[in-house]
Amino acid sequence: MTREDIVNKIIEEQEKHIENLENTVNQYKTASDLDESEPRDTEDLSHQDEAKDMQLRYENMLAEAENNLQSLKSGAGTLIETDKAYFFSGIAVPPFKLGDKDIISFSSDAPISAKLEGVKTGDKVKIGELEHEILSVK
Repeated sequence: MTREDIVNKIIEEQEKHIENLENTVNQYKTASDLDESEPRDTEDLSHQDEAKDMQLRYENMLAEAENNLQSLKSGAGTLIETDKAYFFSGIAVPPFKLGDKDIISFSSDAPISAKLEGVKTGDKVKIGELEHEILSVK
């Protein structure tokens, strides 16, 4: 499995995440867009405010996800292949399987990133209960 194959799959997963965020933002936009010419009670207005707050939160998450995608497409991140899994430091997406190995992707701010920083082929690193042998760093 090449770095390009794995990064392309991570990009695909991030694009799905972005699509879900876009759908959520649109749902909250609809919920927060009440017709103001119609009479409303205070509870309706309260729900409208909550929906607007959630819309803004999801818009921020969407912007961050889009920035992460652009960073990934520009070649950022480090791929570490071990005997048991692939680790990708640079962007967090939910773990998934590719071929016979798990792909575990995480932000460069995550604690695991510091644990894997500076590893070289042949090193052994304990992550959780498992010891991983580093096969390559790309």
